[in-house]
Amino acid sequence: MPNKQFADRLNKELDSIGVPLRSDERIEVFSKLVKIPKFKAEAFINGISLPDQSLLTRMAEEFEVNPEWLVGRSEDRQKKNR
Repeated sequence: MPNKQFADRLNKELDSIGVPLRSDERIEVFSKLVKIPKFKAEAFINGISLPDQSLLTRMAEEFEVNPEWLVGRSEDRQKKNR
């Protein structure tokens, strides 16, 4: 299930930047980080939905990772330099 892999990788990246583990705090910090409503942040964190391409790109830039890795379509975590 790609949503689970996305949620796992997203949460791993949130852990790596020190976002609190407590659900409500994590949702709030993530929603502010990528400028989305809390209900969307919660859906992404819990693997309920996937972001559109524009938001995925923004998330990947924030975490400095390959957007394709973030959604589980690549095993290459590192963002490609152009």
